[in-house]
Formats: sequence, structure tokens, C-alpha cells
Amino acid sequence: MDELDLVLKTLSSEAKRRGYHVHYALKANAHPKLLEKIVQYGLGADCVSGNEVVRALESGFAPASIAFAGVGKTDWEIRMALERKIFSINVESLEVLLVVDEIAKSMNRIAPIALRLNPDVDAKTHKYITTGLEENKFGIGLWQLETVLDQIQQSEHLQLNGLHFHIGSQIRSLEPFRNLCNRVNQILSRVEELGFQIKHINA
Repeated sequence: MDELDLVLKTLSSEAKRRGYHVHYALKANAHPKLLEKIVQYGLGADCVSGNEVVRALESGFAPASIAFAGVGKTDWEIRMALERKIFSINVESLEVLLVVDEIAKSMNRIAPIALRLNPDVDAKTHKYITTGLEENKFGIGLWQLETVLDQIQQSEHLQLNGLHFHIGSQIRSLEPFRNLCNRVNQILSRVEELGFQIKHINA
């Protein structure tokens, strides 16, 4: 067993023991041989483009293990994700939500979605790679949450299954993650109060 096998085996085993499902970000390295190895250990795929979704499928990831994150999704990418019946399409704005709804309706499909929310949590990292503060351009602001949830309730083609959070990169302290967890608990309680059952949280 080489070093990569040992890492993947340990990661898979520990995640399963704690009830987590790890998704590998293809943007890190999408070499087919590496992806085929990752598939063997039961990890999912985190994709930020339609081409990454296609590469994940070609490498053996099950559609039910693929999350489509990323911003600026095109119509063909959304349509392809719905056709392939992937696990989740992460929606980062009300405008994207409306587009996903329209495309799903045209295909007579139910779109499984997760909302990318901006939790207004300081990642304490470089200002150019922080993504979780209210002034950052990424994610649905908490002030928009009830409007977005109302839109989902009115739709016959959207199924809210999850919440997605990303507060930044190169975070060297656990404090931002503690703060994020506390904020997520607050948000989750509010979402559930409004009648939604959330099956997964992605961060």
C-alpha cells in the first residue's frame, strides 16, 4: 500500500466512523488516474464546472456522489447536471435559483439543490480569498434567506436538500470554523422553523 492509498483509506474510514461524506475538489487535480484511485475509496466529487462533472462521471464517480458547486453556471451545465441526476446543484443567488427552476421545469425534472449562504463569518485570512463576509460577493445573504425559501416553496421543480458554506481559503485557525458552526446552527434552526428538512450541510 503506497502513501496515497494509506491517506485515502484513513480518510474514508474516519469519515465513515463519524457519519461524514468527503467530497474531493476536482479543481485541485483532475488527473484521471488520481480520480479513479479516489473513487475506489468511496469519496464523492466536488465540481465547479460542467466539464468537471463530466470528468467525474467518466472517472467512475456515481452521480449520487457529485456536488456541483461553483459560480456562473451556464444553462448547458445546469441541464447536463439534471440529465445526469447528480447529488446536488449548489445555488449561490436568487437569480441562479430562478434559472435552475426554469430549466428544471422545461425538462419536467425536480432539481436537487443546496443553498450557498453567506454566513457573515470572518475567516481571518487574506482579504482577497475570504468569501464568507457580508461584504463579499459570494453566496446568498442572510437578509435574502426568507425570500429565497419562499421562492422554493412556490416551485414544483426545486427540492431543497442542503446548505452550503465556504468562508475562505488558507485558514490557519480553528476559531473561524467554530464561529461558522455556531452560525450554521442558528441558520439551520431558522430554515427548519420555516418548514424545510435539511439532509446535508456542505462546508
